Amino acid sequence: MTEVQRERDMPGDSASIGVDVGGTFTDLVLIDGQSGVRLDKVPSTPGRPDAVLDGIRRITGTAGVAASGVDLFVHGFTVATNAFLTRNGARVALAVTEGMRDILEIGDQMRPHLYRLSQTKPLPVVPRSRTIEVAERRDAHGKVVTPLTKEETRRVAAAVAALEPESVAICLAFSFLDAAHEEMLEEALAEELPGVPLYLSSRVNPQIEEYPRANSTALAAYVGPVVDRYVATLDQALAADNVAAPLRLMRSDGGIATPRSARDNPAAMLFSGPAGGVIAGANMAEELGVGDLVTFDMGGTSADFSVIAGGEPRMVTERRVGGVPLRLPTLDIETISAGGGSIAHVDIGGALRVGPQSAGAEPGPACYARGGRDATVTDAAVVLGILHPEEFLGGEVLLDAGLARQAVSENIAQPLGLSLEEAALGIVRVANAGMIQTIRKLSVERGLDIRDFALVAFGGAGPIYAPYMARDLGMAEVLVPAHPGVYAAQGLLMSDVRHTAQTAFQRRFAKTSEAELSGRLGAMAGELDTELARDGIAEANRYVRYLADMRCTGQFHELLVPLPQPDAPGWWKPDEVAAAFHEIHERAYGHTDPDVPVEFVNLRVEAFGRTPKAAAPPAAERATAAPEPAGHRQVCLDITAGFVETPVYRRDNLRPGQTFGGPAVITQRDTTTVVLDRQEVTVAGSGVLRVNTSS
Repeated sequence: MTEVQRERDMPGDSASIGVDVGGTFTDLVLIDGQSGVRLDKVPSTPGRPDAVLDGIRRITGTAGVAASGVDLFVHGFTVATNAFLTRNGARVALAVTEGMRDILEIGDQMRPHLYRLSQTKPLPVVPRSRTIEVAERRDAHGKVVTPLTKEETRRVAAAVAALEPESVAICLAFSFLDAAHEEMLEEALAEELPGVPLYLSSRVNPQIEEYPRANSTALAAYVGPVVDRYVATLDQALAADNVAAPLRLMRSDGGIATPRSARDNPAAMLFSGPAGGVIAGANMAEELGVGDLVTFDMGGTSADFSVIAGGEPRMVTERRVGGVPLRLPTLDIETISAGGGSIAHVDIGGALRVGPQSAGAEPGPACYARGGRDATVTDAAVVLGILHPEEFLGGEVLLDAGLARQAVSENIAQPLGLSLEEAALGIVRVANAGMIQTIRKLSVERGLDIRDFALVAFGGAGPIYAPYMARDLGMAEVLVPAHPGVYAAQGLLMSDVRHTAQTAFQRRFAKTSEAELSGRLGAMAGELDTELARDGIAEANRYVRYLADMRCTGQFHELLVPLPQPDAPGWWKPDEVAAAFHEIHERAYGHTDPDVPVEFVNLRVEAFGRTPKAAAPPAAERATAAPEPAGHRQVCLDITAGFVETPVYRRDNLRPGQTFGGPAVITQRDTTTVVLDRQEVTVAGSGVLRVNTSS
């Protein structure tokens, strides 16, 4: 053991590791008090934790940190998402109230193309053949119409067992008002199928509307065993590698979960992967005093976008996944198939298209020299001189510029009669156009003025394309964090443990009593406090937030509104809460009517447990002199200017306070940043690059 390693094992020494698994690469960041921030990337191993384990061994070895010295390990992963998208989840049985066997098949009338005469509904995760009807019923007030008998629960349990399910979803009508029948059925199924996970709609999504509630519960059952196997395998492997830190998992809502709570509701892990970058963006917003941001995470296979308004990440309580509803709180993230590996092609009408097909990690872009022959966005960047063949990933991966030029020429330039540079810039412009439309969807279509927002660019490819997009959208600046390639992994270390609860509560404000409201909120807060205690969170590190779904009386759509802390008599002020609702309504829809009465639909409680945060490394000394380029190379950023001798800066050489103009290229191990003509870069105190796009 080296002296450095012995020092790391001394009492008081600790390290934090965040690991974010992407489609192409697994990103790792290690932060400790002595060596600061270390980052690494390893090829992903989809569905298996091999890349995570290899990456931890490599990054701790490089930093000289013993595995036993890691005291915080947070993991973001796409296992649940991939299981659903590839339809490789568990074999699920679904128990529903008699007469509702076709609930997942019928679905709803939400159609992606409203006027298209021929459309195909997405296949449900549980087919009709594995759906069992239960002779029971409650009415819309929760009163029993048809009692559930012990004999019926035994009959249903035997019928479900005959299907040999890997998990079971239970969704009985109006169980969100009274869960007794679901719990009776759970007891019978647990006796008949010991060890098989059971998911109750009254716990997963206790909310009105049968189809979204049934589908959300079915999704939890569909991905649950997959998540459970992955987490159990990883947990055992970490213990074998002497990683003593308890495993923490990123949730879709930006909080982190213990393996136990992740198993309780695995549907909350469906958007685990991209959540870390949004949390990191919120941290940057606070650090720089910039309240309104759009986060842009572009990797090898996809691009993720989210909005931070007023310093807070925007949340949604329902979204559609693969065309079906998921009703759980998630960060408002839009993901599109646009990454460095996105394949460019000419369609049958002679138009240039980019994606959604991707070259992935194998064979990868043509320039990887692994057998890929299609032209990709990364190949276009090599052709344009933005990416240097010998500097990609710090020189670990050598790119073949000749193969990149050949792929762009044969697949795009020749069919369209364009020069090589025109074809490569066309690929960039088309890729950017799709991403720009996604940003508009998140901002303009939600009542936000995008010109007031900054664009936070990260991921391996984000800082290359963000300056183009911000310029075209009229955004004031692009923010590039110090370690953009692993920024989402870094964000994992900025989150707190989170538990959520909700209950149906349909009341007009005028008919709501403070005692009833306080009682319902207090009961949920008490349950979540117990969950935090089970997670080992000290009482001093727990805090709670209260919210409600509200709407104008007679409306269909709800808005999520924060509630005051119900900690003292007289806290319930209906006029003030209604005013807050109307303010949010105005912001969301561009109009409101303060005279329209407001009603509750659901009550929500979020309970948090503070986790230790890695200390930020000390800021570098400020400098006033303009930085000197490390060199120059021919780069084409505009078809009019063509290839221009462009200064190349090393990110490690830049110091806070320095300013320089474009065109320029900034290189570092995990990404490349482009600065266009008439754009100006300022290095902030924390090392963030602030690219002014309005010059």
